[in-house]
Amino acid sequence: MEKRRGNRSKTDDDVMVSINGVAARGRMLNLSREGCKITGTRVNAEVGEAVTVTLLEGVAVEGEVMWAEGEEIGIGFARPIGEATVKYFMLGTLHHARDEIPVDQFGRGFPPMRPDRGMAD
Repeated sequence: MEKRRGNRSKTDDDVMVSINGVAARGRMLNLSREGCKITGTRVNAEVGEAVTVTLLEGVAVEGEVMWAEGEEIGIGFARPIGEATVKYFMLGTLHHARDEIPVDQFGRGFPPMRPDRGMAD
């Protein structure tokens, strides 16, 4: 198993994963600029296989399976994603007071998290 390249941030978000042309919904458990860990795809994944992870509508990342253990797979991205994307997913795991709105370094409020309409049951 190859050592991961970046610090991972805990997440808990639905994503779409395509491995060898088989698309499936999965749960992203952590994310970094260089990769992520996904569970529950029920797709047999082998190390080295090409994968596409759709993080958000219009945001798909190419990569490869770095490790697979049970229902969990580790994915290394072909190119690092932006830090803003990682922070966006981190917001979903933070607990804020009801009236507290998370802001960026300039004081601008982040948009609310919304489910991907394409992933509805």
